[in-house]
Amino acid sequence: MLAYCGFPLASGAPMAILILFGLVTLIVIAGLRVIDQQTLAIVETFGKFSRVLTPGLNWIIPGVQRIACLMDLRVQELSAQVEVKTRDNMFVTLPVAIMVRVIPERAADAFYQLASPQEQVKTWVLNTLRSSTAAMTLMNMYEDRDELAQQMQASLAERMGTYGYEIVSVLIDQPTVSEEVQHAFNSVIASERKREAAVQEAEAKRILIVGEARAEAESQQLRAEGLARARTVLAASLTEAIAQAKGSGISENDIMYLLLETNRLDTVKYASEKGKLVLMDLRAPASQAGLQIPLD
Repeated sequence: MLAYCGFPLASGAPMAILILFGLVTLIVIAGLRVIDQQTLAIVETFGKFSRVLTPGLNWIIPGVQRIACLMDLRVQELSAQVEVKTRDNMFVTLPVAIMVRVIPERAADAFYQLASPQEQVKTWVLNTLRSSTAAMTLMNMYEDRDELAQQMQASLAERMGTYGYEIVSVLIDQPTVSEEVQHAFNSVIASERKREAAVQEAEAKRILIVGEARAEAESQQLRAEGLARARTVLAASLTEAIAQAKGSGISENDIMYLLLETNRLDTVKYASEKGKLVLMDLRAPASQAGLQIPLD
């Protein structure tokens, strides 16, 4: 008689045990599941959500449970070309890239609540962009892309968070317009740059003119002060010379004639130094009256 673990067995028992052991082994092997890193598995029992399998070796009940979906936890990129209309009636195409990933703790919500996550995200992006850009001009859209991306990320994060998705970042590339609009836009920018350059150039000229005027005014003032001091010194010296002449017995008429003659000779000397002047000596003797002396 055969025995198993000290207990006597009937003659047909070994075969039944072997068959039972084989079935159990097959069931265990059939239920083994290996889940890759950065992946979660949604398990259903008779079509109803049961649990979430984490990376590593897992086991499900064959025939009773099944893996409904494998959820990738890596950051995924969703791209979209969104056509919008600006406040100045320009139709613009905005290339948008959205970085999104599944929240591990809410993997079941991410699978069951959204039938087509990519398409629904693109629809929300379209609606959000159209509402945000309706009040923007084409110039604002080029300059405020980062602010627009932040607004989109905040809006999408609030919506997608309820469905188990996290919006990592939103990137908006340079707006695309038709060649005619691009040419006109470039012309407007060039005109504004030229206007700014003209304003800056005019301001520089104004500063230069004001500086030259101030310098000229200061120069004239210094020249006038110097001339006044020179005349003061000259008057003092003439007064002293006249007093000495009077003391020597020279008459006032002779003194006056001497001064006028000295001035006349100084004038002739000055004219000869400058050149290309015509000098008429009105105080010459009667025989030389009206004589014009060209000075080259």
